Amino acid sequence: MGHSLATNPSEAGGVRLDLALLRFAVAAVLALASATSVLAQEPPADPPQPPPEPTPAPPSQPESKPAPSKPESRRPGERGMGGPVCPPWICRDQEPDAAQSEATKDGAKPVTATEADKPHRFEKGELASVGAVGFVPWENRFGLVLGIEKIGPIFYGAISPEINYTREFGDRMLAMSFGLPVRLEVFDSRGGTRFDNGGRIRKADWDEASDYARILRYLSFGSKEDHFYLDVNQFKASSVAHGLLMKRYNPNLNLNTRRVAAELDAFNDYGGFELYANDVTGPNVLGALLFMKPLSFVDKKDFRMRSFSIGFTAIADIKAPIRNKLDLADTNDDGRRYNAIQVDQSNFQPVYAAGTVLGYGVDAEVKLIDTRVVDWKTYLDVSFLQTGLPADDPLHPKWDDIPTRAVRSSGWTWGHLLRLNVGHAPVHALRLRAEYRRYDPNYLPSYFDSMYEIQRIQYFGARGPVGSDLANRTKLQSVLGRDPGGDQVNGAYFEASWRAGRGFAAAIGVEVNDQSPDQNMFVHVEVPRLGRWQFMATYHRRTQDRFADLFTLNFGQTDLFLAKTRLGISNKFALVLEALTPYGIDPESVFHSTVQVNLNAEIGFPY
Repeated sequence: MGHSLATNPSEAGGVRLDLALLRFAVAAVLALASATSVLAQEPPADPPQPPPEPTPAPPSQPESKPAPSKPESRRPGERGMGGPVCPPWICRDQEPDAAQSEATKDGAKPVTATEADKPHRFEKGELASVGAVGFVPWENRFGLVLGIEKIGPIFYGAISPEINYTREFGDRMLAMSFGLPVRLEVFDSRGGTRFDNGGRIRKADWDEASDYARILRYLSFGSKEDHFYLDVNQFKASSVAHGLLMKRYNPNLNLNTRRVAAELDAFNDYGGFELYANDVTGPNVLGALLFMKPLSFVDKKDFRMRSFSIGFTAIADIKAPIRNKLDLADTNDDGRRYNAIQVDQSNFQPVYAAGTVLGYGVDAEVKLIDTRVVDWKTYLDVSFLQTGLPADDPLHPKWDDIPTRAVRSSGWTWGHLLRLNVGHAPVHALRLRAEYRRYDPNYLPSYFDSMYEIQRIQYFGARGPVGSDLANRTKLQSVLGRDPGGDQVNGAYFEASWRAGRGFAAAIGVEVNDQSPDQNMFVHVEVPRLGRWQFMATYHRRTQDRFADLFTLNFGQTDLFLAKTRLGISNKFALVLEALTPYGIDPESVFHSTVQVNLNAEIGFPY
């Protein structure tokens, strides 16, 4: 049939959400709520020490000098910064160096006078890697990754030589990784094929320019909300501004496409910008935020004046599908014509007529509290979505030179973001976001979201594509094509995340409204690093009809699950197991989620 994936929909639908994961997430949220009442206690200062009385010396000898004064006690919220370094998305707390470890008893880290002078850095940005499709080693190393991967019905042998490099520049980290991933087919579980294509390189991995860019696995300097931040990667999900137009968009949910995205942020007391591109070789999704802080020119020492900002955001898909082309010529010779999307047999991507979806808006924000423990800001966003909808008869659609009519919709949001850093050794970082939203029926907050890469082509609800018009079920038509004459939609968004040092992080989010079938939620847990063990798991449930549907246990076609764990057997050998539910083209020529399970062995040498 020419497809790289033939997924059995019943198999994908049979996957169940682990109930224990939900219970664990609820417990994490309860712990988070109780932790917000904890205040960092200042350790009692040492009582003043009288200077030692000088000891009389013989007349023939000089008078002895006073003993050196005792180092000052540590101030609230400060922590040490010594020890080896690791990428900022793996762990920001540092381990003691080898000499300290030798001298440490019962796991307690000695506090030196140098450490006491270094205040801890207030943790901002994302506390958990929600939506990421992978993580990287935390040490400088080179070596090989060997394993077995299952994509749909086919098993592959995978090999990837890799090299990672991390070092500290000032108080920021520079981290990079390069690799050459190759999949060789081993076994096709479908009848009649079996070992016929054994040893063949998976063609879909190297049929687009973006596939070659993935030799660069990541390049990162600094972290989100630093004064300068550069991130080039093929793993992470990205947001721009407050996320009202783009929130946790991940361009790598399509099995047959691998993109390397790029983000560049910079700011100072007077203004700044954020830039985003979903593919360094030829992006179709682009984003930018430009903002200024006008009151800083009046008094930048006052945090309220300094924090007040006005911003303009624009996000665009310049190749957004307007209408999917149907396989009227039966190009894949499967007998389907009017109920199948045409697929380019050279790269296994759906074929569609493209237009542009533009999101833009203005926002203002100001901090209400700014201390070493609490950071609270409020913001107001007004944003718009604009495109051209097909103006021809949908029962007799055109696929070239489609006439369009201009459509624009809008919405506004009032939100609060509360961040707390409590305790030390470890620091507990808490992040709470709450938003009220009101918008047009044909508008959607966070239009460029975690599922956009798939839903831009087919925007189905939880019940899947059965009975849907495949040609006209793009996200552009499904959302902006809704009746704009109805009542305004009232919606809300809540998110909570917590990270305890480098040892544990958890997050949960819920997005609801009173009208449209766009109820969403996610649950995430991770162990960024605990000894030689790492773990990360994210579950997304999207486009549900009702709020209650968010908590049923049936895995549907708008659900997404990502899990990965690494166990270091030694400093030269580690085992990695991952389970993902990305999307591939199935025999009906539509995207279906499939279960991908990979087991890899990492053989490397630190340097």
